[in-house]
Formats: sequence, C-alpha cells, structure tokens
Amino acid sequence: MTPPDIATLDSAMPLAPARRVRGRTRTLQMLKEVVREAGYGVSRNRLRAALSMLGISWGIVSVVMLLAYGNGFQEALMVGFRNAFGEGVAVMYPGQTSMQAGGQRAGRRIRLKPEDAALVAELPAVRSVSPEYMNRLPMTFADRSSTFALRGVNVAYGSMRGERPGKGQGRWLTDEDVAERRRVVFLGYEVARKLFGAQQAVGQTIRIANRPFEVVGVMEDKVQMSSYFSPDKYCAFIPHTTMGELQDTTYVSTIVFQTMNPLQQEKTLRQVRELLARRHRFEAADERAVNINDSVENMATINGITNGLKVVLTFIGVLTLAIGGVGIMNIMFVSVTERTREIGIRKALGARRREILLQFLCEAFFITFLGGLAGVVASWLMVWAFSPRPFLAELLDDLSRRTDIHLVLSLELLGICTAILMVVGIIAGLLPAVRASRLNPIEALRYE
Repeated sequence: MTPPDIATLDSAMPLAPARRVRGRTRTLQMLKEVVREAGYGVSRNRLRAALSMLGISWGIVSVVMLLAYGNGFQEALMVGFRNAFGEGVAVMYPGQTSMQAGGQRAGRRIRLKPEDAALVAELPAVRSVSPEYMNRLPMTFADRSSTFALRGVNVAYGSMRGERPGKGQGRWLTDEDVAERRRVVFLGYEVARKLFGAQQAVGQTIRIANRPFEVVGVMEDKVQMSSYFSPDKYCAFIPHTTMGELQDTTYVSTIVFQTMNPLQQEKTLRQVRELLARRHRFEAADERAVNINDSVENMATINGITNGLKVVLTFIGVLTLAIGGVGIMNIMFVSVTERTREIGIRKALGARRREILLQFLCEAFFITFLGGLAGVVASWLMVWAFSPRPFLAELLDDLSRRTDIHLVLSLELLGICTAILMVVGIIAGLLPAVRASRLNPIEALRYE
C-alpha cells in the first residue's frame, strides 16, 4: 500500500473542525431566524396573543396564591403545635396495665418515680429528661390572688419545652436553684400579667400556697395549639426539688424527655418502654401501662393533613392554568390555519420540518413566558397586599400574629410554578407545531 502524501494529510486535517464550525454557525442562524419569525407571528396578532397571555397570567396567579396560602396555613399550624411540646419531645404519663405480666393481673396501676426519670436519662438515645410534678395552687401578690397551674421541673425542661424569658424579663431556672432547693419561680406570661399588671415582675416576691417565692423570670408570650394540664403561659415553674415543700413528691405526674434524633423517635420510645416494663413488671407491648404523647408523631399527623390540603390546592391551580393552556393551543391552531399558505411558501423555498416546528413552539413559549412573567408580578403584588390573613392569632391571643397565615412567594414556590408553566407551554404549542410541520407544501400553496 502506498503511504499517503504528507501535504495531502495536512490539507485534510482541518476539514472536520471547519465543518463543525460551519454547522454550528448554520444552527445559530437557523435559531435566530426561527425566533425572529416567532416574534413576528406574535406581534402580528397582538390582541389574540394578549388574551392568551391573560389566561396564563390568571392561571399563574391562581397557582401561586393557592400554594402560598397552603404553605402559610401549614406554617401557622406548625408554629402552634411545635410550641406545644417542643421538637423530638415526648411526655410520659402513668397508666394501668391491660395485659397480665409477671404473675400480676391486668388493670394494675403503674406509678412513675423520680428514679424512673434518672434511668431514662441513662439511655444513649435520650438527650434530656425532666421529672414533672403538677398541681393547682393559690398564688398571691399584694392584693391580687388567683389559682394557677404549678409545675415542678428541672433545668433541662426549659430547653426541651421552649420556656424562654421575654426580652428583659429575667432568666429560666438554674442548676443552683435545683441543687439548693431555692424558692424561685418562673412565671408564664398570663400569670405575670394577672398578678402584676403593668408592673415589673422580676425580683418581686409572690406567695404560693402561703410560701414566699422570688420571681426570677417571666416567659415570653408563647403560642400553643395544644397543651397538657394547662397552656404554659398560664403556668408557673419552680425547681422540682422545691416542690416537696408544697406536696408529696414520691410519685411524679409525668416524665418529659427529648430524643437525640427525631428520625429514630419510634426506636427510642420502644427502648424507654422496655426499660420501664422491666422495672415495673409489665409487658413492653402494653401501651396502656405507660402512655406516651409523642410530638414527632403529632407533627407527622399535622404534616400529612396540611400536605394533603396543599395537593388539593395545587390541583385546583393547575386546572386553572390548564384552561389558559387550552386557550394558547386554540390560538396556535388558528394561527396555523391562517398561515397555511405562508408555511407552504417557506417549505417550497427549502424550510425544513424542524424549522417550522421550532417556529410555532417558540411562538407558544413566547406567549407562555410573557403571560407567566406578568402572573408572577401580579402574584407578588397580591402577596404583598393581602398578607397576613387572619387565622388563629385571635383565637390563641397571639400578639405576635405568628399563627396567622403569612403568604410567602418562596423560590421553591416559583420553581413549582415555572415547572408547571413549562409543561403547559410545551403541550399547548406541540400539537399545533406538529400539524404545521407536517403540512404538504403543494396542498398548503393551494389553500385559500
């Protein structure tokens, strides 16, 4: 075989890159021409395009407002229920056995002690634990007196249950308060308001069951959708070691604990139940022996309800947006019919099917994009004008209005609406574009 000439190889090597460059140039020119023709087609039928954009804009506003309302509704409920117990927190109550175990009959009463709380605290999966004593006792300051809920707890209880002092309103209980059995009290927001009115409560002395207690802190106004025993803002909190001066503390009212990982909540609760079952000799499967109110389970239930509502609202919004898409499809079919001779001429001059297809797809996307942009702007204005909407704040005396429905135009929400809009634009433009690209040029030229 004769080896190729070196000059021939040198002249042939640049051909492939050159062809690629020319191919890209032709593609760019074709796209520019397609976009130009699409823009011309839309501008030639301004009124028709504007009406189509109006349908898309209305659909986008519907989707955005409904989803924003659903997100605000979910967040309002989450605030109320999150404050009720805390995140990853479980409250354990004594109960009665419903199964026979260890030679003991069913129906035996299980009573929890402070030592049970100490054992639960030793489990690796448990972050914090507090025994809790609950009672209702008279509290007095000057000439004001009323009966309020009193809770005896430890220091960890505050972080678990979100008991935070208001700004400039003192502190929560400390380890020294518990260890030295100090007569100090942390007041709920409503307790302080009813006993002190507009006066400063921190540093004052109140009497609980005729014993003096120094007020070391006042809780911020806490919003709760649910509670056990009494809402926290109607409670007073003292060290559980001091509670012995006011009542018998042999048995605790509840044990409150927080898990290390809420994702492992079910496993941790099972370990706690098995530990207490061995100690009190009942079946670990007997859920009535020790009742557990689990915040993670409660939040999952609320999430399920609100997510279901959001799906329904999204479906309604998508249907509204689909109506706008049908309008665009009708407009594009009319446009194809009116421009049949134009399509025939372009095909006769060498236009390819994909160029015709892209042209009509671009027209549909152009109308969809402008309509969607107008819809987003209108949605932002409506969110700004109508948020927040009244919901639970009046019912729960929430001065912060956090439990009202706050409409938020989030990036996630805009992403969902953009995805829906792209699907609507593709479907609305694809069928008319396919029809236009398949027209026979000879029959198109004969069309009247």
